[in-house]
Amino acid sequence: MNARVLILAPRGRDAAIAAELLARGAIETHVCDSQPELVEALRQGAGAVMLTEEALAPSAADLIDWVAGQPAWSDIPFVVLANGSRTPRTLLATSRLGDLGNVVLLERPLHADAMLGAVRSALKARARQYEVRDAAATLEQAVVDRTADLEATRDGLEVALEAAGMGSWDIDIVTGLTRRTLRHDEIFGYATKLDHWDVESFLAHVDPSQRDATQAAFSEALVSGSLDIECAIMTADGRSRCIVAKGRVRYGADGNAIRMTGVVSDITDRRDADMQLAQAQKMDAIGQLTGGVAHDFNNLLTPIVGSLDLIRRRHKDDEKTQRMIGGALQAAERAATLTQRLLSFARRQALQPRAVDIGKLIDGIVDLIRRSLGPSITVVLDIPAHLSSARVDPNQLELALLNLAINARDAMPGGGRLTLGVSEASVDGRNALGLKGGGYVRLVVADTGSGMDQATLARATEPFFSTKGVGKGTGLGLSMVHGLAAQSGGTLKLESVPGTGTTIELWLPASAETGVEPDKPAAEPVVAERAATVLLVDDEELVRSATAEMLRDIGYSVIELASASQALSAIRSGIDADILVSDYVMPGMTGGQLINELRATGVRIPTLLVTGYAATGEDVPGDVTRLAKPFRQVDLAARVNELLRPLQDPAETAAIAR
Repeated sequence: MNARVLILAPRGRDAAIAAELLARGAIETHVCDSQPELVEALRQGAGAVMLTEEALAPSAADLIDWVAGQPAWSDIPFVVLANGSRTPRTLLATSRLGDLGNVVLLERPLHADAMLGAVRSALKARARQYEVRDAAATLEQAVVDRTADLEATRDGLEVALEAAGMGSWDIDIVTGLTRRTLRHDEIFGYATKLDHWDVESFLAHVDPSQRDATQAAFSEALVSGSLDIECAIMTADGRSRCIVAKGRVRYGADGNAIRMTGVVSDITDRRDADMQLAQAQKMDAIGQLTGGVAHDFNNLLTPIVGSLDLIRRRHKDDEKTQRMIGGALQAAERAATLTQRLLSFARRQALQPRAVDIGKLIDGIVDLIRRSLGPSITVVLDIPAHLSSARVDPNQLELALLNLAINARDAMPGGGRLTLGVSEASVDGRNALGLKGGGYVRLVVADTGSGMDQATLARATEPFFSTKGVGKGTGLGLSMVHGLAAQSGGTLKLESVPGTGTTIELWLPASAETGVEPDKPAAEPVVAERAATVLLVDDEELVRSATAEMLRDIGYSVIELASASQALSAIRSGIDADILVSDYVMPGMTGGQLINELRATGVRIPTLLVTGYAATGEDVPGDVTRLAKPFRQVDLAARVNELLRPLQDPAETAAIAR
C-alpha cells in the first residue's frame, strides 16, 4: 500500500503547515497545488487525502468522478478541514462532501494532535481496505483453483466412466428432468443425446416382463436412498441388451428426496461371458463324472472281453458257441465304444496322435459312409491334393467322422447332400477360435438337413443331449468329436440354420511329417516267440486274473502282484522277469511312479502301461508303450511281442531286470 497523505490547501501556508505537522509524526506527505494534480496523484496511489473545504470550490467534478470510479474494495478516506464559518453550509457544499464518501470533517482552528489522530485513523482504515482486498483476492483465487479442480475431477470422472463403458445420469426428483452424458444415451441406442429424458423414458426401454419390478425399484430407492437394478432393455436400434443402473438419493432439509445421481452400464458381454464360464464349469464337472464312470466301466469290461476271447479260442470248432461269443463280443465292443466316447468327451481318452493324411483317411472310409447313409443321400468330397498332414489319432478321427455322418443322415430323412471337405488355414495367437497360433487342417462336414435352432446349437456338444427319439442315439456323438478336437490341440466349430443345414468344422494341428497309414489289426493273437516271464501289476483282481489268463494262453509265464510297491520290492529283490505290464491308477503308487522309481535305480525293464483312462498323468515317461482298457487278447499280444522283440538273448533280459 502507498501510505502517503495527499494535501490540497490552496490558500496561504495551510498546506505547508499541515505537511510539517504530519512529517513530525513520521507520516509521508505530498502537497498538491490543484485538483487535477490531486486526481493524478490519487491515480498513482495514496493512503488518505487531507484538503481544505475551500479546495472543493468552485467545482470538484473530476475528484468526485475519481471517487466514484474506485474498485469495490476501495473507499479512500478524506480528512476535510472546515473553514470554521458560523454560516450554515450551502446545499452544494454539503452535496460535495457527501459525494466524497469516506469523510472526516475537522473544524478549524484545531489542535495538532487532533489532526494527527484523524490522519492516523484514516491511514489505518485504508490499510484494512488493502487487507480486505488481498484476502478477497486470495479467496477468489482459491475459488478459481477449487473450481478448476472440480472441473478436472469431473472431466477425469467422465473419461473414466467412458473408458469403463458407463454413462452417468442425474434426476431432479421434483421436476423429473435429467442430466446425462452422451454414453448414457448411447447405451439405449441413440447416437446423439436426446433433448428430453426422464424415468418414464427409461422404463419405456425396459423389457415389458421386468418393467413393473424396475419401476418398483425406483420407488423403493427414494425411501432406501440407493438404487441397484439389473434389467433387460430394447435399444432404439432394436437390440436386446442387459444393463445395470446404480444410484444414490440426496434429500432436502425437510427429508424429502430431491435428486438421484448414478451410473448405467451395458453388461451384456460380461453376462454372456459369465454364462460361457458357467457352461464350461458345468461341462468340466460332467467331464470329470463321465471320465470316472468310463474308467470304472473299462475295468469291468476288461475281464469280460478277455474271457470271451479265451473261450472263443478254446472252442473254435463249436459253431453255436462261436456265434454266441461273437454276439457277446459285439455287445462288449459297443460298450467299449461308449466308454471311449465318454473318455473322449472328458478329454481323458488315450490318444495315439501321429501324422495323418486326412484325404487318404477319408478315401478309406467313404464307402462305409455311403453305405451307412443310403442311396437317398449324396456324398460329395472336396479334398484338394497335396495337403499337409494333420496330427491326430486316426482311429478316433475315423470314429468321429462316422458319428458326424450318422448325425447328418438322421437330419436328412428325406435325402440330401453330405459334403466332406478339407482345407488348410493359419491363425495367429489372437483368434476367435481360441487356438494357438500356427497351421491347421480344417475338416468340414456339411449337410443339407433340418438344422438346429440357437437353443439346440448351444447344447449340441453336451454329453447325453440328443434330439433323437429314445433308443436312437446316446447323445455322445458331438461331445466325443468335441473332446477329440480339444485333446488334439484343435477345436470344433458349429454353425446351423433351421431348414438349411448344419456345418461342422474340425480344426486339427497341421504336421510337417508325412502321413502314415494305420496298421491293420491281426485276426489272431501273436503267440510267444520264446519263453518269457511277465510281471503283471494291477490292484483290480478281476482285471489282473483275466489279463494273466490271456498272457498264459499265448505262452507266457505270469507273476501276478496287486500293487506297485509289491512290484518294486520284487524287482529289487532280483525276481526274474522279462517285461513289466502295469496298471496306471493304483492306490499308494501309480504305474508312472513305479516306472520312474525303477529307472532312477538303473532298472529299465520293458514296460507296458494299461489304464482305464488311457490318458495318463505327467509322471509317465513319454517313451512308455500304452494300452487302453478294455483290450482284446490280440492287442495285448501285439504290444507284448513288440516290446520283447528287441531282446533276442534271454540272458540280456535277465541282465536288464537285475
